[in-house]
Amino acid sequence: MNKELKNALKESFEAPAPTRKKEFLRSIQKPSINIFQFVGTQIAYISKWVWGVSVLIFTVALIGAEYWELDMLWCISAFMPLLALSVLTESGRSETYGMAEFELSTQFSLKSVVLARLGILGVANLALFGLLVPFAYMNNEASILQTGVYMACPYLLTTFGGLWAVRKVHGKEATYLCAGIAVAVSAGNLLGYQSFPTFYAGQSFIWWIAAFILFGIGTTNQCYQMVKQTEELAWNL
Repeated sequence: MNKELKNALKESFEAPAPTRKKEFLRSIQKPSINIFQFVGTQIAYISKWVWGVSVLIFTVALIGAEYWELDMLWCISAFMPLLALSVLTESGRSETYGMAEFELSTQFSLKSVVLARLGILGVANLALFGLLVPFAYMNNEASILQTGVYMACPYLLTTFGGLWAVRKVHGKEATYLCAGIAVAVSAGNLLGYQSFPTFYAGQSFIWWIAAFILFGIGTTNQCYQMVKQTEELAWNL
């Protein structure tokens, strides 16, 4: 189609300029809700099983380390992918249940919903992580720093792989893929400790630090890409 024809069509079907637009917009009753109230409502919409997983992990760690005096580091570390799975399922919940297009048109868009859920669960998991570290350290020879890194790496690896899966695969298939990644990381962490104990010794800790940094950067990038993807969906709506 040539340029002249395009211009002619545009002029023929161009909508008239709106009149009293500002007055009309001011007359629309908008619900008064601020960002803190919005975050509060999102907490209520997070699935109950997510909070149940956190309570379960804390209870197991408390009983094992405090009352049974067991070395709980690798048990807790194996639970970290399950904790990450709770973040992944909530971040992709809109796509899974076909609510993405609806939330794109609300006052707080899909981007806001994703950011709120990632933020809420990120803060909650960080608080739980801080509570779990002393229990994992209690009956173990590793230092506090080593304990934290050993626990964080499986969590970050699962989050990195799961966020990538949520962005690339849509629907319930993404949930299944995330669950598979979490199980694989958890099993690999336990089997690796039993099969290659030297890799978990102090002289190999530098590799864990490198993995921690790498997975952290990768997870941050995947979070950014997810938010960016929701913005692209809004433009395509």
